[in-house]
Amino acid sequence: MPELFRVGALEVTFALVFTVLALCEVTRLRRQSKQLLRRIEMSRLEAQKGAELSIAHASLQRGYSQARALIHLMGEFNQVMEFQAVLDRLSRGLSQFFAGDDVAIWIRNTGGNFELAAGVRHDVASAVGSDAALLRSVLAQGSAVMPPAWQQTERPWMAAPLLDWRGLGLGVIVLTSHRRSAYTVEDADFLRAVLAHAAMAIQNAARFQVADRLSRLDALTGLGNRGDFDRALYEGAARALPAAGPLSVLLADVDHFKQINDSRGHPEGDRVLRHVAQLIAQAAGEPSRAFRIGGEEFTVLLGLAKPAAISVAVLLCARVSQEAFFGDSTRLTLSIGVAALPEDGRDPATLMAAADHALYRAKAAGRNRVNAA
Repeated sequence: MPELFRVGALEVTFALVFTVLALCEVTRLRRQSKQLLRRIEMSRLEAQKGAELSIAHASLQRGYSQARALIHLMGEFNQVMEFQAVLDRLSRGLSQFFAGDDVAIWIRNTGGNFELAAGVRHDVASAVGSDAALLRSVLAQGSAVMPPAWQQTERPWMAAPLLDWRGLGLGVIVLTSHRRSAYTVEDADFLRAVLAHAAMAIQNAARFQVADRLSRLDALTGLGNRGDFDRALYEGAARALPAAGPLSVLLADVDHFKQINDSRGHPEGDRVLRHVAQLIAQAAGEPSRAFRIGGEEFTVLLGLAKPAAISVAVLLCARVSQEAFFGDSTRLTLSIGVAALPEDGRDPATLMAAADHALYRAKAAGRNRVNAA
């Protein structure tokens, strides 16, 4: 019996020992499990932090690229003053930043219609066309970019108005892509930032264009002035001579114009000059070919051979002589000298000298006539 008690005591002791050992092992495993869970959580947090840092880095890289692109574009704008050059550089800069996407810029003219003014690849032009309703709807959105960045379309596009520094709509810029599925919010933000910086450059270029155009015009008649004629003659000769192309000059003078000023007054003389200028512009085919180079003297540049230019001069001379400039029977006449490249001169100076000599002979022969060099 005592032995049985001893055996039972040993079993209980062993059971207690095993229980204690088991509890210790459970405790150890639980502690290791908690440590492992903490490590897993820390790893998860580190991974999340790493992902966040990666996103933040990508955002900083994108911002850096955008800032560099903006600085580059501003430098491009500062190098040019012509309105067309600013639009060309704007479209090229945006296309480069958006990895070669199509860019088209429409400008609204004085009549309210849209004209395609610049672009890179013109697929976008054929896709959008000059849809006035669409372009007007973009202008109506103020500074917003259309369509919303989250809108999925078959071919991604975004458009925004070109505004001057006063917020007035000058035109519309449209981008389309063949590669991406959609433009992002960041893309729209960058486009807005570019256009905000471009507004002053565009406005300054528009002002420069107006000032440049006015500087080329004769204030009284609206034809080109002497400086504009000299430029056009030089450019025309530079094109015509290498290609052996025709270029003729008509040098016209209003006969006895001083008598009109003396007898009828300078305001009436000015009215007559404006009227004569209209007739000369009509004969030239377009005002950009006709010029008032001083007093009652006008010139016309024609891309015609001498015989055809002489015919134009004869018709102009007859047209002026038949025009009723006054309420009485008084008539006005022109004397015209004609010279052409290359037979009458191979540079602007000799060509004008030949035309001037031909005009002198027309006046000496009785006026109201055409004389060819």
